[in-house]
Amino acid sequence: MKLLVMSDSHRNVGHMLAAVEQERPDAIVHLGDHISDALELQRRFPDVSFYMVKGNCDPHADGKTEMLLILEGVRVFISHGHKYGVKSGLTAFAGAARGNEAALALFGHTHQALLRQEPGLWLMNPGQMQRGSGYAVVSFGVVNIEGGLFECGIGYLAN
Repeated sequence: MKLLVMSDSHRNVGHMLAAVEQERPDAIVHLGDHISDALELQRRFPDVSFYMVKGNCDPHADGKTEMLLILEGVRVFISHGHKYGVKSGLTAFAGAARGNEAALALFGHTHQALLRQEPGLWLMNPGQMQRGSGYAVVSFGVVNIEGGLFECGIGYLAN
C-alpha cells in the first residue's frame, strides 16, 4: 500500500492534484488546514481511500482532530498537531502516539517537512502544499506499507 500524506494545503488543491498524479497512491492522508481541500480531492479520486483530520484552520468543519489508523497491520496515529504544541516540541505529540501504541505518527501545522525516528516510533511531518509567502517548495510524505512493515520518506512536487 502506498500512502500519500499531505498537510496545510490552504486552498492549494492544484498542488494536491499534482502530488496525486505524481505519486499514484492507494490511500491519502490529509492532516488538516483545510479539510475542505481533502474533501474536494476525495470527490475527484473516488477509488482512493481517504483519511483526514481537522487542523486549527478548520474549527467549523465536521470531523475528528485525531485518529488511529491500522493499515496493513501498522498502527498510524494522525493529528494536525496544534493541540499538542508541535511548534514548541514533539514530546506531547509523541506521547499521544505512544499512548495509542502507534509505530508511525503523522502531523502537520509547522509547514516544515520532518522525518525522525525515535525508539519504537517514526514521526513525520509532510510539510506543506503551498508556495509563496516564505515557502519555496511543496512537500508531502510517502509511506509504503507491506506485511506489517513500512518505509517512509519526504517527496517534493516536480516543478
